[in-house]
Amino acid sequence: MILEDFKNKIKKFNSEDILRILIGLVFLSAGIFRIFNVGEAELELKSLHLSNILSWPLIILEIFGGLALLFKRYFKTVTFVFIIFLFLALVNALYLNGLNFFYEASELFVFSLNSTDFFLHFVFLIILISFLMKKK
Repeated sequence: MILEDFKNKIKKFNSEDILRILIGLVFLSAGIFRIFNVGEAELELKSLHLSNILSWPLIILEIFGGLALLFKRYFKTVTFVFIIFLFLALVNALYLNGLNFFYEASELFVFSLNSTDFFLHFVFLIILISFLMKKK
């Protein structure tokens, strides 16, 4: 009986659910990482020319936003907030680094044995699996 319930729940999952859970885990784990590595979080903000005052609000945003995505609460609001957050982060990175992004593009196409590349390729794998699961 328990196995049947589990199978029925799995059948109700779709690719959007998988991606929502994955991105929720990304933000949740980023916030938790920052709690245990406050110094690194502050160095990151400093390198982005942002105030350390933003460290704890960022942690709270990532943890509560990640949990909200995991449990599908306030989905549209949290998604919108994270879209704005990521857009501003990308614009700031381009502003600070300029054309260096284009000169370092080869880094995208070389698989290095580090956690960043592993995670990036894991995300690619999940996206491709979600494409296969997508109903027409």
